[in-house]
Amino acid sequence: MNLLNDNFRAEKLEKTDLSKLIGWAADEKTLIQWCGPVFNFPLTIEQLEKYFENTTGNEPSRIIFKSLNNENVMTGMCELGAVDRKFKTASICRVFVDPKFRGQGIADKLLCHVINYAFNELHLRRLELNVYSYNSAAIKSYERLGFIREGMKRKVTQYKDEFWDGYMYGLLKDEWKG
Repeated sequence: MNLLNDNFRAEKLEKTDLSKLIGWAADEKTLIQWCGPVFNFPLTIEQLEKYFENTTGNEPSRIIFKSLNNENVMTGMCELGAVDRKFKTASICRVFVDPKFRGQGIADKLLCHVINYAFNELHLRRLELNVYSYNSAAIKSYERLGFIREGMKRKVTQYKDEFWDGYMYGLLKDEWKG
């Protein structure tokens, strides 16, 4: 996938960017779809700052990237979480695109950047992710990038009277074609 797009740049998320995420999760269902049980609705800067604490130090367990367009507007974010340098694994999680910029391929480009970083900079051997089974747009994106469905968790999340199943996906370094 071509990352040299005139309207895309990826950088590490900074603490000063956190407040932008609050408006993206305008309702409880969107917040749960984005991050499961990690945050409580309504999303607050205090929750985000606590979450951001694990991104510091020499070998952080969480590395968060943001996408920027050519006007320097943050359009999306993606976390490389649970980074385990000993076993060379990590999770891709909390992929979130600003609602104003959805449908423009931002998630695919940002995911490519994060996957390349994980495999080429951190020298990881495996990435995994979880996605709700009804999220067909995300599933298409993950499969297009080479992720393989490895299982399903039934009724993994409850939102009001709904129960959501979740798929587990994995991608090995030698499977990555990026």
